[in-house]
Amino acid sequence: MALLLYKNNYIEILKEKGIFYIKSTNRGFTLDMFNDLLKSFPMIKVTSFMTLRNVIHNAPRGPEPFAEERERISLRNSEDGLRAYMTLYVNSEDLSANNRITLVKEIFDTLNRAGIIFGINSKLLAGPLESGVEYIIAEGCPPVNGIDAEVKLYEVSNLKPQVIDANNVNHYELNLINHVKEGDWLGERKDPTPGFSGKSVQGKEIPAIPGRNLPLLYDRLSVRENQKSGLTTLTSKKNGAVYYRGDSIGVYDYLEIKGDIDFSTGNIDFDGYMSIKGTVEDNFSVVANNDLEILGDYGVGAADKISSLEGNIYIKGGIAGKNKAVVRCKKNLYVKFLSDITVECEGSVYVGFYCMNSNVRAKQLIIESPKGKITGGKIDVDIQVSAAEIGNKSESRTHIRVRGFNRNALKMDLDKTLDKLNENKKEITRIKQHLQVYSSSFTDLTKEQFNTYEDLKNSYAEKKEIVKELEFRYKSINEYLKTPGEGAVIAKTRLYPKVKIEIKNLSEEILQSAPMVTYFIKDNELKTM
Repeated sequence: MALLLYKNNYIEILKEKGIFYIKSTNRGFTLDMFNDLLKSFPMIKVTSFMTLRNVIHNAPRGPEPFAEERERISLRNSEDGLRAYMTLYVNSEDLSANNRITLVKEIFDTLNRAGIIFGINSKLLAGPLESGVEYIIAEGCPPVNGIDAEVKLYEVSNLKPQVIDANNVNHYELNLINHVKEGDWLGERKDPTPGFSGKSVQGKEIPAIPGRNLPLLYDRLSVRENQKSGLTTLTSKKNGAVYYRGDSIGVYDYLEIKGDIDFSTGNIDFDGYMSIKGTVEDNFSVVANNDLEILGDYGVGAADKISSLEGNIYIKGGIAGKNKAVVRCKKNLYVKFLSDITVECEGSVYVGFYCMNSNVRAKQLIIESPKGKITGGKIDVDIQVSAAEIGNKSESRTHIRVRGFNRNALKMDLDKTLDKLNENKKEITRIKQHLQVYSSSFTDLTKEQFNTYEDLKNSYAEKKEIVKELEFRYKSINEYLKTPGEGAVIAKTRLYPKVKIEIKNLSEEILQSAPMVTYFIKDNELKTM
């Protein structure tokens, strides 16, 4: 027999075996009025709003089933198991202080049946509670994930010359070669941490995600690895010059000449980096496969030959070649001054203060001092010549030739270089992901997996080298495209007579001195600005 729960002049609510029925006796009762009524019966969960609507609007009608009985205490867990939520569906009498102990016991019984045994918020149960409101009844302990390995490596200096011209003293400083001695620090890796496991509200362990172990890439022939107290340190096995192949650090053979290249040393041809603390005496020659620096304050005179087959050259004190010395380099030349010398450079020539009576063949010639000068000689470049002054008041004969370039073709080359750069970067990302998988379980690798890991490292290093070259090329082309027109001669302060300017086979003889002028080619015409 159904139990009558509620009755007024319009409706009756009955309950039988956990099912609620509604009966309408008179019209005039609305759904909004019914919703207000439901607040007094939190245990009722409406399952058919259509039935409810029809019975109320079409009185008299019913009884018809429209709802079911809620659980007095409803629980749900978060997906990660770290929180349990509780909603009470009890009347106000059950929530009163007189019945609180009974309700709390019922809550704990329900929690135990649901397996919620950890992190229960007992203080919540002692405070004010409302029916139909969801509370956080329990909170677990989240895991603390491990920290990834932290890698620090030797930072090579950027090739950025510093021009110092003050108080009658001028210097041209550049750190070309990164010197290290045997035992010097090259890098380190702090081991990853395992983290700390957590616990769910059901008392189950939640494992932490251990930190990733990052590969420490280095040349095993020139770099030594030491492990101590969770720290792996890299040190140099020999005196040399730091280099990177991809992300792999190594130390190249490095020859340091404490004094001069003279009769005591003879001519030197070295397969590596070379640093000469003094000078190269007249009629002697020096050849290095990689970067070459000559650090004597007084520079170089009538040496026979100074050459870097694959690298840059830095001559701190400048060169007064007496129309005999020849300097050749694969990349860039950095020099305090040039006088009476021949330069053949596949990269750019950067001169601190002046270029006088010299023959220069390069991508571009840049005189960096605000008072820099080009006087006399023959300059033959591809992109641009730039100096404060070109020529002099004595009207020394100076020939400036700029072969020029095709801007559209150079832009296409820039786009192709960028595409190749992005492709190789994507490939590097893919290889790096594979490397991380292998390095995270390095000690458990099979022989075949170890060989694959080594192959991946080699591929990674090769791709990084390709990216390095492409980035250098992209940067260079971008710099070239900043040149006015398709080849330019820039005199930032003054251009003097007896200077012949030739750009893309169009030439002009300078007959009068002109301040702050730039000659450039545009639309097959030689223009100025």
